[in-house]
Amino acid sequence: MHQKHWHHDFEYRDRLINAGIGSEEFFKAIEVTLPPVISRAELARLTGGLISTKTLSNEDAQQKGPKERVRAGSKVGYSKASAMAYLRKKLKLL
Repeated sequence: MHQKHWHHDFEYRDRLINAGIGSEEFFKAIEVTLPPVISRAELARLTGGLISTKTLSNEDAQQKGPKERVRAGSKVGYSKASAMAYLRKKLKLL
């Protein structure tokens, strides 16, 4: 079952790259895979580590992170809309 998950991740990355990093298609490809709430750790994984959980934590403290946050115990997550707005602002093609 683990291999199937890895294969899915590989296909997902290919779709994102083929959509053109930073393009509207790129962001739409990400958006359709997101649940209504996404954790910091999952958002960091989704960006391939470009944005770390530490960066998200620091930016939250500075009011620069995704605007809509939710806490479940020690975990912090973001609404889908807020996470997407943040990614659109942070990820830019060089």
